[in-house]
Amino acid sequence: MELYEASATQLQDLLAKGQTSSLEVVDALIARRRAVDDRVRAFVVHLDDAAREKARQCDAERKAGTARGLLHGLPLSIKENVDVEGLDSTMGLTHRQGKPAAKDAVTVSILRDNNAIFLGKTNVPQLLLAQESENVIWGITHNPWNLKRSPGGSSGGEAAAIASGQSPFGIGTDIGGSVRIPCHFCGIAGLKPTVDRWSNRGSATGIAGQELVRAQMGPMARTVADLALLMRAVDPLVACQRDPAVPPLAFPAELPDVRGLRIGVFTDDGFVRPNPAIVRAVREAREALVAAGATVVDFAPPEPDLMYVWLAGISSDGGATLRAALGSDPVVRQLQNTMKMTRLPGLVRSTLAKALLARGDKRTSRLLQALGEKTVSTYWQLTDKRTQLRRAEFDAWNVAGLDAVVCPPHALPAMPLGTSGDLTLSLSYAFRYVMLNFPAGVVPVTRVKEDETDRPNPSDRLEKACAAAEIGAVGLPVGVQVVARPYREDVVLRAMAAIEAGVRGRLLYPGTPVEPLG
Repeated sequence: MELYEASATQLQDLLAKGQTSSLEVVDALIARRRAVDDRVRAFVVHLDDAAREKARQCDAERKAGTARGLLHGLPLSIKENVDVEGLDSTMGLTHRQGKPAAKDAVTVSILRDNNAIFLGKTNVPQLLLAQESENVIWGITHNPWNLKRSPGGSSGGEAAAIASGQSPFGIGTDIGGSVRIPCHFCGIAGLKPTVDRWSNRGSATGIAGQELVRAQMGPMARTVADLALLMRAVDPLVACQRDPAVPPLAFPAELPDVRGLRIGVFTDDGFVRPNPAIVRAVREAREALVAAGATVVDFAPPEPDLMYVWLAGISSDGGATLRAALGSDPVVRQLQNTMKMTRLPGLVRSTLAKALLARGDKRTSRLLQALGEKTVSTYWQLTDKRTQLRRAEFDAWNVAGLDAVVCPPHALPAMPLGTSGDLTLSLSYAFRYVMLNFPAGVVPVTRVKEDETDRPNPSDRLEKACAAAEIGAVGLPVGVQVVARPYREDVVLRAMAAIEAGVRGRLLYPGTPVEPLG
């Protein structure tokens, strides 16, 4: 095994046994980046000299017996919008260049305290609001499984770096699936914790002040064990001393197996049909959980249309905050349709929505109705609706006696580059658990087969866009989403670990790192 192929926990073991050094690991990862990133384009900031200097320091400390910190000498990467002292956090906006962060984000400072080594920063979409990672500064990131496909967004650069072996693990953020979708598209694992389980101080956003639905920082890696390692390292008992929003709830030192857990499963949220490979992945995950000793039952989630509340809420200012954040930058192609719709006069939007509804395109009609400027009282009504939805979901879990749920992470495998602007509504599975503020993770399970790229009888604009995106998807990785009750990230990881163990040896398991193809 090459060093760049090793997981973070494997590297930790090799370092502890003296079978490699931090400098050797860093050099191997830099060499890997130089070999593949001209095609993938995941990294936007390189910290080679600083990483090598830190690696030498860690090696000297280890040799002297003074190693400290759970991540001592382990390299990782960081999403571009997360503050690292001395580096820009641009969100792909040119006017934010040359304005370096004065201090680390709280989460970054804790990683630094644990003696992690920072490899660099990874690419994002403009304003962090697309299922692709493209902006006017650094261009577009490619999926290493198929360079014509999206690695997802907004943590797409991070996922592509990890999946292609340029980084063992790293940090992303998630407001609508921005950790989970890239992990699903790239065949890696990731976790969106409950809001403020990790501190979000120092995480830039394009919609500052919008708190109907909030972004959350979380870990991304190739294995569930690596996610658990990062969850332990970013200790909430330390974070709560630097950020009053973080509850002082320690993450468990050990994770038991899934025996005793009652887990609900669904393959269709009632809003958009998932690709057949994703349905199969959920069924294979179910089999793995049963084999591991969990009790698994069918579950029908309430309220299939909740994503319209999310979309209505973040567009309540008519897109004014986003337009101000853009400055003079042109809008990237993935956001053009949405930005246009938010600016349409109410009467025009209403007329178009009625015309679409008359043609049978109910979902796009409702999307138009949801977007656009609203009064304060309407925004408060949306906030109350969000709260009622959260309580309804929680009550439904109580009735079913659930500890966790397994379901699709998305309706599609990785979509072709340039198509995500027509596929906003394919996000319903990921949106759901941001709206509800339940912790949710993604774990890879399988790959798309030859007979799983046909969507028969597409009924409307969304279904037709999904059908087009599925063409040529054979071989792409597919994951499942695991959800638990608020603050039970440990339960999410327990279930993810059982699924990972149950499917890893199968023929179609999407092992990473992968050689960039296409």
